Amino acid sequence: MNIKIEKSFGMTGVTANDINMKELRQMHELKTRIEDVLKSHAPESKEKKYIDDDDLKLMRAILHVFTKEYSTTQTSAFDDALKELEKPVEEDKPQPKIPIGDDQLFG
Repeated sequence: MNIKIEKSFGMTGVTANDINMKELRQMHELKTRIEDVLKSHAPESKEKKYIDDDDLKLMRAILHVFTKEYSTTQTSAFDDALKELEKPVEEDKPQPKIPIGDDQLFG
């Protein structure tokens, strides 16, 4: 699967290309299982079904692929500058003196 992020001023869209048949099958099977769960929760239903952990993990993986470039915590240049400006200023530490002259370097 190829997910293309369209950016202009921020993220403006997402295009999914080249979805292979296995990926399509996995999404279809998950959709069918979710439909079964929802039908089982109807008032006239006698037995309720639930989504298991494996289905939740697959659902999370699918959503991760489609949303991996999106983040609600994206920073701006202003956020980065603010963090840099708020760092504590390190005091100048004395630098070790480097000996000058060949006799001092090699003994």
